[in-house]
Amino acid sequence: MTNFLEQINSPDDLKKLSVDELNALAGEMREFILDSVSKTGGHLASSLGVVELTLAMHCVFDFKKDKLLWDVGHQCYAHKIITGRKDAFARLRQSGGISGFPNPDESAYDQFVVGHAGTSIATAIGMALGEELKTENEKLKSEDQERDTQYAIRHTNKIVALIGDASIVNGVSFEALNNLGLVERQLLIVLNDNSMAIDPTAGALAKYFSKVRLSHTYEDLRRTTKNILEHLPVIGKSVEEAVEKIKKGIRMALPTSQMFESLNIPYFGPVDGHDISSLIKLFTALAQLDSPVVLHVYTKKGKGFSPAEQDRPKFHSTGPFKMNGDLVEPDSVAARRSFTDVFGEHLTHLAEKDKRIVAITSAMCDGTGLGEFRSRFADRFYDVGIAESAAVDIAAGLARSGLKPVVCIYSTFLQRSFDQIFQEVALQNLPVVFCIDRSGVVGSDGPTHHGLMDIGFLRMMPNIVLVAPADEVELKLALEFALSENRPVALRYPKDVVPSDDFDRTACTESFKLGKSVVVRQGMDSAVVIVTYGSVLTEALKAAQMLAEDGIEIDVINARFAAPIDEEIISLLGQGKGIITVEDHRLACGFGSGLLESAAAYSSRILRDAYRAKQKRNMQSWPQAKRRHDIRNTGIVTLGMPKEFIKHDSRSAQLMEASVNADEIARTVKEMLKA
Repeated sequence: MTNFLEQINSPDDLKKLSVDELNALAGEMREFILDSVSKTGGHLASSLGVVELTLAMHCVFDFKKDKLLWDVGHQCYAHKIITGRKDAFARLRQSGGISGFPNPDESAYDQFVVGHAGTSIATAIGMALGEELKTENEKLKSEDQERDTQYAIRHTNKIVALIGDASIVNGVSFEALNNLGLVERQLLIVLNDNSMAIDPTAGALAKYFSKVRLSHTYEDLRRTTKNILEHLPVIGKSVEEAVEKIKKGIRMALPTSQMFESLNIPYFGPVDGHDISSLIKLFTALAQLDSPVVLHVYTKKGKGFSPAEQDRPKFHSTGPFKMNGDLVEPDSVAARRSFTDVFGEHLTHLAEKDKRIVAITSAMCDGTGLGEFRSRFADRFYDVGIAESAAVDIAAGLARSGLKPVVCIYSTFLQRSFDQIFQEVALQNLPVVFCIDRSGVVGSDGPTHHGLMDIGFLRMMPNIVLVAPADEVELKLALEFALSENRPVALRYPKDVVPSDDFDRTACTESFKLGKSVVVRQGMDSAVVIVTYGSVLTEALKAAQMLAEDGIEIDVINARFAAPIDEEIISLLGQGKGIITVEDHRLACGFGSGLLESAAAYSSRILRDAYRAKQKRNMQSWPQAKRRHDIRNTGIVTLGMPKEFIKHDSRSAQLMEASVNADEIARTVKEMLKA
């Protein structure tokens, strides 16, 4: 039996295969992706769904010269296999291996590092306009050439934007469609419609697409494909005229086409996204059109692997797993209790007691642990789709109406709603609770998904309280605190299992009080204090134990709050103690940065008070002035993430690389004591 996959080392190798051989190759590629992801983890269901679509695009276009723009780039596994990265899948999303997203550093076939939704059409417009400007420059250089030559220059490359996994419902996608009229050249938008984001797509537009999808049989799709190919423009016929003939040929006004045509965008489809033969013909024909068009294709997320087809949210992104026939067993780490699990369970528990609690998410119900909440309280659960900005504004409206909205979004995606948090929540001082999942480094998803900026962009806003629990007990207490406050509260926690160590965490069982830290460990005559924010408390406790074995005693404080910061921590400087802050966030604008700012303000205040006392000839001012001297000369060292993009790896390895681990904390303590 021929193994076609072994023969594929570049897209040129595809062009040697027949359609039947390409279909066989598609099956082999699915097996390869499934085997790879079962060992490394990854975005499985999405990649399985676009295999034929990817093969057909690479058969028609030359993406070294042509441009392929991905949306939510986790669909790119088949693309990476075709473009010479097959052997690197053994270390997919691991240190030294390839990323799970497109990456120009890996291959000339990739244009952007892509990990967020809604970007492909807008960036494709930018590239199309860029090509237009380059073409104009070429024309100026060749004014004496004939028009046909200029026309050839204009069409030396093609641009394709592949948008899928419900990204079309994102606001940026609609903004881009609204600006598509700027483009006066070829630009093909492939709308990969699989009815799914991470969870089933929500909203009126999703229902609209779903209704159209359910109304088409396989024969309808074949008939539509034939009709498109028969009526595509030839010389002397416009795209608009062709679209009208296609609609008449099907004897119906295509519902989806009406939406795009209202924006003056020619629409073709829907067609079968798994029919390689038809897709090749369609791409070949549509590539000749000299205007932007949309091709609507239907695909099946998780195709070829029944567990992924039946439970697509679960296999959207998965860790390593073992296969036993159609049974899938997660690895032992993935099966352990996570911060997300604890949050989802406790929010549901609290919602039983308080009917004002409502939950909002953006196409990630299961990912944020809201599955049980949705089942129990469907009337108080809102999934707005990939529309984080809208989620925050809706929450503001709910809060203004007297409810208690809890907005559950990954840290990396919450960045997309910065302005709404500022305008509609912080400025109004509304009691919206932001539960920020995947804060800190996230491991194998890499730089597009790290949550390393939420403290920074939230800490600068007035009125918002920033909280980070260290363990399971604290997460529950923090959530209770957040819901009791009549102001905005942001609660961050990592993509990680909750600690299960044997350290004494009695202090962590105390209820949260605004701006108050807790002392978790206190050493005899300690000269250094480790102050942690969030789950990295575990590393500090390990470091304290290591140091104690060397005869060095230190204090460990769990800060709990990054805004406001407990002034009692700053006062330790006046006692001559050095402080080391530890956090899972960028050092720039993070918790440690906030503590430094507080220390500067505290020191200035003491100086001011001493000066005023001196003016009044109050000799008691001297001890305060001396205290300020101690603050100025006592060190504060901050440990956290550097101001650079951290590559994909395991979360533990990323923390170690950034020196946010027990060994580095202990080494820093020893250096501080020497100094």
